[in-house]
Amino acid sequence: MDGQGDVIGGWLVALYKALLWKGIEPFELLSKSDVCIDEITNVGSRVPVSLCNKLFEQSVTLTDDPLLPIKVSQCIVATTFHALGYALQASSSLQDAFIRLVHYDRVLSSTCRINLTEDEQYCYLGLNLNVSADNINRIGSQLELTMLLSIIKICRDLSNPGFAPVKMYTTADACCVEQFEAHTGCTVEFNSSQPMLVMDRKLLLKRLPNFAPDLILLNDKAADDYLASLDCNNVVSQVRSEVVSLMATGVPNIDFVAEKLNFSQRSLQRKLNDSGTSYKDLVENIRQTTAEQHLNQNRLSLGEISYLLGFSNVANFSRAFKRWKGVTPGVYRGEHCHS
Repeated sequence: MDGQGDVIGGWLVALYKALLWKGIEPFELLSKSDVCIDEITNVGSRVPVSLCNKLFEQSVTLTDDPLLPIKVSQCIVATTFHALGYALQASSSLQDAFIRLVHYDRVLSSTCRINLTEDEQYCYLGLNLNVSADNINRIGSQLELTMLLSIIKICRDLSNPGFAPVKMYTTADACCVEQFEAHTGCTVEFNSSQPMLVMDRKLLLKRLPNFAPDLILLNDKAADDYLASLDCNNVVSQVRSEVVSLMATGVPNIDFVAEKLNFSQRSLQRKLNDSGTSYKDLVENIRQTTAEQHLNQNRLSLGEISYLLGFSNVANFSRAFKRWKGVTPGVYRGEHCHS
C-alpha cells in the first residue's frame, strides 16, 4: 500500500451488499472510483483507508440515507473478517471474543487500534483512531460508525439478538439520534472524543452456546498466517505463525525460526526487540493461549497438552500455567471446560 493505511476488503463486501439491499446497483458508484470487482468480492483483500472512507461517504450521499451504516453492519457475517470472523463466532464468551478482536485488530484495519478495559461493573471497548498522524490514513466517521455497529451485530449473533450496550460513543456528527438509539438499544453520544462501547461486564462473562475450541485453534492459526502475509516486514506475525505451526512437534528454538525466515539469530532478536517483544515472550504468550484453548475441552490429557506445548513433564507445565493464570491446569479445566 506504499505507506497508506489499509482495511480488510470485507468492509466493502458488506457495503456492496447493503447497496444491493437498498435496490442500488453498486457498480454505478464503483465505476467512478479506483476500485476493481476483485476488491469487493474478496473479503481478504486490502483496501486503502482513504478509498474505503470515500466509498462509504459517497454511498451515504448516493442513497441519501444517514442510517446506511446500520444496513452495512447488518451485512456483516463470519467471512467478513476472514478467519478472525470464524474465531470470534467460536469464542467461549463475549469477553473472549473481544480479547481476540483486540489481539487481531490489524485484520480490520492497520490504522485503528482496539483496546479493552474494565472495572467491576463495565467493560469498555474503544477504537483508537489516532494511530496515524496523517488524516488520509484515519478511519472516517461513516466507517467508524459501521465498525461500532458491527461489533454490536457480532455480539447479538453470538449471544442474544436483544443484546444492547450500556452506551455508545462516536466521533460522528449528531444525526438521526433517535433511530440510532432505537437500533442500538442504548444512549448514543455523538461528537465524542473517542469511539467506544460501554457494556455490562456480567453479560460479557457468560458462556456462549456456539463455543467451539477446535475451530478457535484452526482459525487463530489462519488469522496469524493472514497477518503474516500482509506485510513481509511484520516480523512478529511471521515468527508467531512459524512457532504455532511447529508447536505440535515441540517449541522450535530461535535459531531454527531465524533460519526459516532468512535471518540470523541476532538479527531476528533485534527486530523483535524493536517491535517491543522478544522470542521468549512470544513463545510464552503462544504457550499460554494454546494451553487455555486445550484446557477448555476434555479431549487431551494434561500429559498430552504438556507434550504439545514443549514441556518436558506435567509438573513443569503446571508450574508455568499457575504462573500465567494463578491456578493449576486441573483447576482451570474444572472451572472452564464444557465438553
